[in-house]
Amino acid sequence: MNRAAIYVRVSTDYAAQKDSPEHQFIACQEYALSIGLSTSSDLIYSDTGLSGMEMENRPEVNRMLGDARQGHFEAVLFTAISRFSRDMADAFNMKKKLEAIYGIRIISIEEGYDSAIEGRNNEMIFTVHAMLAAHKSKEMSVAIKRGLRQSAKKGRHIGNIPPYGYKKTADKRLYPDPVEARIVREVFTSYLSGMSARTIAHNLNERGIQTSSKHRLGKSVLWQPSTITAILHNEVYLGKIVAHKWTTARHVADSRRRDMVISRPIVRPKTDWVIVKRAHDPLIEQKVFDQVHDLLRKKATNHSIRQNTNLLAGMMYCNECGGKMIVTGSKRSSGSNVHTYRYIVCAKTRRIGKFACNNHFITKYDAFLFALVQHLQLLMDSWLHSHDAPAHHETLVSKYSEYRDHKDPLDNPTLAKLYQALDRNRNEQIENLRAYRQGLFSKEVISKDQQELIEQEKQLQSEITHLEEGIASCLALQEKLQKVPSILNFFQHMALYENIVQRLAIQMIVDHIVFYSDGRISVLYTWKTPNQPGS
Repeated sequence: MNRAAIYVRVSTDYAAQKDSPEHQFIACQEYALSIGLSTSSDLIYSDTGLSGMEMENRPEVNRMLGDARQGHFEAVLFTAISRFSRDMADAFNMKKKLEAIYGIRIISIEEGYDSAIEGRNNEMIFTVHAMLAAHKSKEMSVAIKRGLRQSAKKGRHIGNIPPYGYKKTADKRLYPDPVEARIVREVFTSYLSGMSARTIAHNLNERGIQTSSKHRLGKSVLWQPSTITAILHNEVYLGKIVAHKWTTARHVADSRRRDMVISRPIVRPKTDWVIVKRAHDPLIEQKVFDQVHDLLRKKATNHSIRQNTNLLAGMMYCNECGGKMIVTGSKRSSGSNVHTYRYIVCAKTRRIGKFACNNHFITKYDAFLFALVQHLQLLMDSWLHSHDAPAHHETLVSKYSEYRDHKDPLDNPTLAKLYQALDRNRNEQIENLRAYRQGLFSKEVISKDQQELIEQEKQLQSEITHLEEGIASCLALQEKLQKVPSILNFFQHMALYENIVQRLAIQMIVDHIVFYSDGRISVLYTWKTPNQPGS
């Protein structure tokens, strides 16, 4: 008897289809015996939970083609062409390879196709059913996506596995898991404290905290930095569902390079997203989530600091030429040890020559950074003992003392008077034009008065702009000063944090640093005014 292989496939692992591979196998086995073909367990190929549209991702198909090439069987059976493939190109390519190249008999039970029997090996039959399978696949895909969108709009979680920190009810609603929810809050708090995603993952693994994957898959799955980053980016912890955000699109460059269809995930236009607020209980406050995302954005902006450990890059300026100061280094060997020495020099002097700038003074980078951090630590001590902000910030705050308590600029009395004067001015200009049209005054009189009003309007608008900028500056300063104590406290434990966090902390305190040709260095802190250089 000729040997027959059996191929079965089911695209999902839902309960309603769990027996489908077994049913397909029994149907194919019974049919093979009825037409005189033998079957064996080593010639059964089963792709469970895989789409019929992605041939390259179906390992059992590839194993079957390899065995066919080796001559391990003479025929292959499947219940329907849709089980064989839902992509027309794949279906015809496999059919050609099995029939024409490997000499394998192809049998599809439902369609009655049999390549070895005259009258039942009609190419038209195979083509029509392959087309129907492809069309049905597209229809199913559209229907599934439509159903998922509707489910998401009703506040239901549309994934198979709920996000870490939540469990799922029978109607697919999320509710907090007490243990996991505490870990999620800890992840956000730890990241805000300065820990990296790698450190957080390491700490959770050290404590034996299990991921949700470990519970469900029954195997050890360790925390990874990517897992922590995914949690920090997930808006589900705000009690929000964001669905229909991602799709796949063909990547033309990769497809051409690999000579096959390559798709990549891309973000849909925001207008296509399904966003449902208050879909479930939040685990993280919006304020905390925003702070974390601000820190993530800043770390991404300063990503190069991982390779470039100059924590002061972009903050140092030369007093002589106004250009940047850069860090350069040299290596010296002492026996088997190699020491790297870093120096702060004027960029023009370094790149062009000594004639480009008069600032030839060289500062040791590590010594200066150490002195700067020590000074910031002293500022922290002074702050704690005085129970007040550094004294130098008082000038800027008192400059706008008359309106610094007004959150809305329109609530400020001085600003309100200026706006009233501006309204009166514009009304007078309108009255002048009306009087001119009515012929009450000559053109010369109206023009002179109108010109004076226009000049007065410009002056009022200038004062309003200056005052609003002052209010905004004061409010920004007050907000910044509220953060200064916690930032200065950071420098007491600076060595515990990674380079990116150290740089961000310095940026919050130090506005810029000026290097003089005689060796003096001025540090301007972010709470000081331009006419009060730090030292």
